[in-house]
Amino acid sequence: MLYLLRHGEAELGYGQCSDFDRKLTDNGITQLKRLGRTLKINAENFDLVLSSNALRTKMTCELIVENIQPRNIVFEELLYEAPTERILSQINHVNKEVDHLLIIGHNPSISNLVSNITIDQFISMQPGMMAKIALEVDSWEMCGRGTGTLLEILQ
Repeated sequence: MLYLLRHGEAELGYGQCSDFDRKLTDNGITQLKRLGRTLKINAENFDLVLSSNALRTKMTCELIVENIQPRNIVFEELLYEAPTERILSQINHVNKEVDHLLIIGHNPSISNLVSNITIDQFISMQPGMMAKIALEVDSWEMCGRGTGTLLEILQ
């Protein structure tokens, strides 16, 4: 199972800080806490969480894992401002022992990846939205265009 999460709502960057160092807004924090509780109620679990290392994605990750205990969390520099192909490459290199993978990243790549893997019309992932995708392939290295079915969008 593949989960793609766009980071929560972040502060505007108007020169006070770099894009990389933008924090979540109070609204973004509230939204992600609610999403975390939903994941706990639904008994969702993750073997691996791969997150961009930007501040807002790290904060997003911390809020989500308050309610669930993933086996492993990796903050990956390559996921910051990553094009869709780079995120897909990261997915293709995930260990075969991982059954449930959560990627926390940025737009437009997260939205593009959901649409690419599911071949759905473009789905605009708003801040704090998570796509749950059932993959129709036997390994992460086979994940690509048209290899998954969108099961639901959580927010």
